[in-house]
Amino acid sequence: MLPADEVIQKLVHVLAPYLGENMARAAVRSQAEKLGFKHGRLSPADVERLLAAVAPGLGVFVGRDKAQRILDEARAAIGAQGGAR
Repeated sequence: MLPADEVIQKLVHVLAPYLGENMARAAVRSQAEKLGFKHGRLSPADVERLLAAVAPGLGVFVGRDKAQRILDEARAAIGAQGGAR
């Protein structure tokens, strides 16, 4: 289990070069809140749900293939490779 705040921070850090810091933060926090992940701890499956929620919006900005590569980078940064894909 990973701290939600840490997961959000790491995901924002990975997305910021592609979306800008403010857009990355807003996108990740919005999706985390919708999923009820603002505080507490996240399982690898929760992390995957958050990444899946962020994916469509990211794909609009960078394309689906690049979005998948960025999300794989985020998984590595978060340390959630063990989650269900």
